[in-house]
Amino acid sequence: MAKLDEITELLTDELEGLKQMLVKLEQLSEELTSSETVQDISLIRSELEELKRTQEHHFQGQDTRTIQIEEQLKKSQIIPEWLLFMVCLVLILSLSVSIYLGYQVAQFGEEKEKAFNEGKTTISTELKNYFGEYTEAYTTFLKWSEKEINLNP
Repeated sequence: MAKLDEITELLTDELEGLKQMLVKLEQLSEELTSSETVQDISLIRSELEELKRTQEHHFQGQDTRTIQIEEQLKKSQIIPEWLLFMVCLVLILSLSVSIYLGYQVAQFGEEKEKAFNEGKTTISTELKNYFGEYTEAYTTFLKWSEKEINLNP
């Protein structure tokens, strides 16, 4: 009999749980039947259009603020463009002058050597003409040069 009592107790518990579930199911079905379904979505569309307009207005405001910030950043550069241009111009001019002066120094050495060679040929020609006219000066010169050679071996 104890088993029968246990089984009846279990069945009553199950019936009680089923009764509670039925009550909840009835409440939910009443809520579902009482709720309204939206028949007209024009209100939702108008709200969406209004939201779209406000978002566009907000984004346009952000775009204008971004453009203003960019302009302010351009104006507040650390080094102005004109100063950068002047520095580059000075550097280019300095480099050009240095290259020109280097070229002039190289040309000066070549000019000096060229002038020396021209002077050497001119003097030898002049001496040849002079010694040709004055032979006794030439003989004196030869004697003098022999003494110099003997003195400085």
